[in-house]
Amino acid sequence: MLDTVDSHNNFYYFTASLVILLLSSAFVSSTPDGEGHLLLQVVMFVTELVAYFSLNLSRQWRFFVGVMLVLLMMSNVVREFTDWTAEPLIGLSVSLIFYCGMAYAAAQQVLFSGHIESNTIVGTIAVYLLLGLIWTVLYLIALEIWPEGIHGIEHQDWHDNFGVTTYFSYVTLSTVGYGDISPAIPVTRTLAYLEAIVGTFYMAVVVASMIGRVSKRARK
Repeated sequence: MLDTVDSHNNFYYFTASLVILLLSSAFVSSTPDGEGHLLLQVVMFVTELVAYFSLNLSRQWRFFVGVMLVLLMMSNVVREFTDWTAEPLIGLSVSLIFYCGMAYAAAQQVLFSGHIESNTIVGTIAVYLLLGLIWTVLYLIALEIWPEGIHGIEHQDWHDNFGVTTYFSYVTLSTVGYGDISPAIPVTRTLAYLEAIVGTFYMAVVVASMIGRVSKRARK
């Protein structure tokens, strides 16, 4: 894969892996409780591998992703073979750190690069998808701590809640707000309005960045 991935096509691979992850979360939500957990874990792991090869080829990035992958695998092993009650919070916290790292690495390449091409535009979509996933994990963490924190989402294993929480996250990020799911406590309400603010601000930054690059190119 290293031979085919470069700065002109890396976000095609990465964005495709994120879309597959989102589609898989919908499938898991449609299966009986517990039956789709393994599929979701495998797809999440594959997404992380794609990030390892595509987002940033520096040694520091590979080390960071490698550590995160090891921690996530350890968390999955603990979950499968023990009843440790703190495991969901630990696993979700590792996922949160990893998604934040991916968003940072991707944003550096698409928002602060000096040129526009199709790969850059696809990269802005990847960052947007990552923002939604970051808040998905935040909501899942909130549900682990406050089981009644979101109206319309029943507290259960976070794998089973991943799809519906993802739906709520992107509806909030895009400021659509259908109202079928809503935050019930101050913490989740704060997370919701912060996500709406970030989603709106991100789109403004993307538009300004693209216009700035086009204007700079025209002046040259």
